[in-house]
Amino acid sequence: MPDPSTSSLPALHQPVVFVDTETGGRDPAHHPLLTVGLVTLTPAGEVTRPLHLRLRHAQYDVEPDAMAVNGIDLAAHDAAAQPPEEVADAIRAYAREAGRVMLGGHNLSFDTGFLRPLLPDLSTLFRRGRVDTKLSAQFLIHAGLLPRKVGTGLDRLAGHFGFAYRAHDALEDAAVTARVYAELLRLTAQSTSNRE
Repeated sequence: MPDPSTSSLPALHQPVVFVDTETGGRDPAHHPLLTVGLVTLTPAGEVTRPLHLRLRHAQYDVEPDAMAVNGIDLAAHDAAAQPPEEVADAIRAYAREAGRVMLGGHNLSFDTGFLRPLLPDLSTLFRRGRVDTKLSAQFLIHAGLLPRKVGTGLDRLAGHFGFAYRAHDALEDAAVTARVYAELLRLTAQSTSNRE
């Protein structure tokens, strides 16, 4: 029997690029975007093309609470980071290689709020539709396909599907979000086949 975590996703006809960000706070107008993680979920159910980018800033206006959550050491971060223009170009190159596909994430509006200042052309890089696993999970809870006790937090969803997960690393968050989305698709497909 094939491993369900790597089986194909028949309803997924093109890849989806999943993104996550780590930031210095909650307000994109005041706090810096620090890291961006990108992965691609293929119709074969594989999470591929991991890319982790760090942004260098002239100054870092950060909230202590945000830094406690993301665990980023700013001195080490700054030494390894790239200028924002280089990060933007790397994301554009990543998107070009994937083709004009959907962008996905967990609570994606937070991430896109920080990505838009970096990428004013964000809406042209990806299709108009978006995938948000937080909203998808809420829908499946309302539909009775996902237990209410699981909730919509990424850590809770990852645990429900049996994924080991250490939160608040942009690349790891993007990868686990893609895996959770694949499991949500499989859950829906299983429910549909049970009704037929």
